[in-house]
Amino acid sequence: MTKKNDVSIKSRMSNQNKKRYRNKWEKGAPFIEKQININSYMAGIITGFTMGEGSFYLSIKKSKTHNTGYFIQPTFGINLKLDDYAILEQIRDILCCGTIYKYKNTAMYRVTNISDIVERVIPFFDQYPLINIKKDDYNLFKIIVYKCAMGEGKTTEGIQKLNSIRGFMNLGKSKREVQKY
Repeated sequence: MTKKNDVSIKSRMSNQNKKRYRNKWEKGAPFIEKQININSYMAGIITGFTMGEGSFYLSIKKSKTHNTGYFIQPTFGINLKLDDYAILEQIRDILCCGTIYKYKNTAMYRVTNISDIVERVIPFFDQYPLINIKKDDYNLFKIIVYKCAMGEGKTTEGIQKLNSIRGFMNLGKSKREVQKY
């Protein structure tokens, strides 16, 4: 291989590293939340199961393929006994997103696609709000999701900010009150 070819390959590789994927919101598209029209009974079931068995969280995993060295993934989920698999199918069908996994005696519904979270999950819980302690986690989750959608999770500093927000999630009321001071 000649020096000229070696320089050419290095310059192409550095240009590829400079180009990064930008989602539609980073390109300037507006956030469009889809209105979910369901009967209030089913909305109550989804909200109730979320209050009891649901979670909102941010996974941060090491990655060899991401520029920052980390892969971040906001996730909404509900875990039920395997016997209640049909309920999770109804929830998935109503929200029109997500995947259901089986693991041992558990059925797990997960929504990890950022578009589905922004356009379906967030509008649902804004329209049919949680009334227990999970509403605080939801509000923090919503901040994390919008920051991810705007590309903040694609920089080391952004991931650090998201991780600090994540630190306040899933703590319970008494721990949150202590952290205020």
